[in-house]
Amino acid sequence: MNEKNILKRKHGLFVSVCFVVGFLVGTGVFFLPGRVLYEVGGNVPLGTAAWIIGGLMIAPCVYMFSVFAGKYEKIHGFVDYSEVIVGKKYGYLAGWFFAVMYQPAGYAIIAWITSGFTATVAGISNTDENYLPFRFFITAFFMVATFFLNYFAPKIPVKLNVATTLARMIPLILMGTVGVISGLVTAEINGTIDVEATVSGRPLSELHALTTENASLFAAISATAFAFNGWQAALAFNSEVKDSKRKFPIALMLGFGLIVIIYVLYFIGVTTASKESALQMMKGGGANFASGTHMAFNSVFGRVGGVLVGFMIISGLGILNACCLGMSRAMYALGRRGLGPIPDRMTELDQTTNVPNNSMVMAVGISFLWLFVIFANTNGWFGAFSFSLPDFYNFSFFALLIPIFICYIVRGGQGDGSSVSPTNAVSSARQMNRPPVLKRFLIPTIAAVCAGFMFTTYWLGSFVHATVYTITFIVLALIGFVFYRRSVYNVKTSVKQNKD
Repeated sequence: MNEKNILKRKHGLFVSVCFVVGFLVGTGVFFLPGRVLYEVGGNVPLGTAAWIIGGLMIAPCVYMFSVFAGKYEKIHGFVDYSEVIVGKKYGYLAGWFFAVMYQPAGYAIIAWITSGFTATVAGISNTDENYLPFRFFITAFFMVATFFLNYFAPKIPVKLNVATTLARMIPLILMGTVGVISGLVTAEINGTIDVEATVSGRPLSELHALTTENASLFAAISATAFAFNGWQAALAFNSEVKDSKRKFPIALMLGFGLIVIIYVLYFIGVTTASKESALQMMKGGGANFASGTHMAFNSVFGRVGGVLVGFMIISGLGILNACCLGMSRAMYALGRRGLGPIPDRMTELDQTTNVPNNSMVMAVGISFLWLFVIFANTNGWFGAFSFSLPDFYNFSFFALLIPIFICYIVRGGQGDGSSVSPTNAVSSARQMNRPPVLKRFLIPTIAAVCAGFMFTTYWLGSFVHATVYTITFIVLALIGFVFYRRSVYNVKTSVKQNKD
C-alpha cells in the first residue's frame, strides 16, 4: 500500500476529549428521555435507574477499549483491536460493520432526529400534512451540506467539532441543574407520571407492549444504549492523536464518565419539568420527543427555552459533522489492509487536506440507503416488523464486543500474533508484557458479561425485532465477505504474478 496515504498525528488530549464527548453528546440524549419514560410506565425513579444501569453496563466496555488503546494502534481503533485480539477475518467483519452499518446508519439517524427539532422550531407540527416531506427534505439537506463541508474544507469541521461540543453541553447542563432543582421543588422527581392519562387517544397502560415491570426496565436500558453511543466512533481517530497510547485512554474514560453524570441529571430535569411535557414526550413511545422537549424547556426557562432548543439543533449538526469525520475513515481502514471494495481507491488521500475523500463519498452514499430505510419505516412499509435503526446497530455492536473480550481473556491479555502496524514500529501483542490479572481476567470478564447483558435486553424487549436485526446483520455480513474473498484472491493473484 502507498506509504504516502498515511493520516498525520495532529490532535492533543483536549481535542481527543472533545472528540469522545462530541461523539457521545449528539441527538440520543435529547430524543430518548420520552421513550425511556414510556417504557417504564412514567416512573421517573425507574427511568433514572435505567440510565444509571445503562451507563454502568457500558463503562467496563469503554474501560477495556481504553486498555486496548494503550496497547495497539494502527489505522482504526475498533478494527485494530478486533484484528489483533480475535483475528484478521474478525477484524474485517468489525471494519465492515463500521463502514456499512454503524457509521452510515448513524449519520442518517442523526440528521433525521435533528430535522425533528428543526421542524418544531419552525412551527411545523407532526400532525401537519407537510411534516414528513419537510423532515425528509431537511434531513437530506443536512446530510449533503455536512458532506460538502467535510469534503472541501476538512479543517473547518475539526474546529467546529470542538466549538459545537461546548455549545451542545449548554442545554444539558442547564436542564440538569435548574431542571433537577425545579423537580425537587415540585416533588415530581419521586413521582410517577399519570399512566391513566390518554396518549394518542388510549391509556398509556394499553400502549405498553411489555407486560412486566422488569421487562419494561430491560427495554428502557436498551434504549439508553443509543444515547451512550459514539465513544466507539471516536476510536477511528486513535492513529491521529499525538502520543495516543497515553492520551487516548485518558480521553475515553474522562469523556464517558463525564457524560454518564450529565445524562442522568438531564433525564431527571427534563422529565420532571411538567407533567404535560412528559406526557407529550411519551406519546407514540417517544415519537413526539421534539415537541415534548420544547414544552419542557419552556416550562423551566420560559421564552429562553426556545433558544435552548435551538442549541439542540446545533448539537445535532455538531454530531453529524463528527460522524462524517469518523465514517470517512472506515473504508479507508479496510483499504489500508488491502481489503473491501476497490481498496486502492479507498486509501487515496487528498494531497492538500490529507482526508480519504473516496472513502467519505462511499460512506455518505451508503447513508442515503439507510435514510430510505427510515423513510420506509416511518411510512409503515415494514408493517409489524418496524425496523428501529438505532436499536439495530447497537444490538449488532454489543454482539461484536463479546468475542473480543472472551478472546482477550483466553489469550491471557495478548493478541493472536497478527501484525499491529504496517507503518509504525509497534510491537505485536505477544511481544508485550502480560497485563496485570485485574486487566487480564477480571475486568474483561465483567465487560463481556455487561456486553452480553445489553445484547440480551434487546431479546427481552422484543424477540421479533431482535430476530429481524440478526437476519439483517447476517445478510449484510455475508455481502461483506464476498468483498473479503475477492480482495484476498486479488492479493494472492498479484503475488503470484510478481513471482512469475
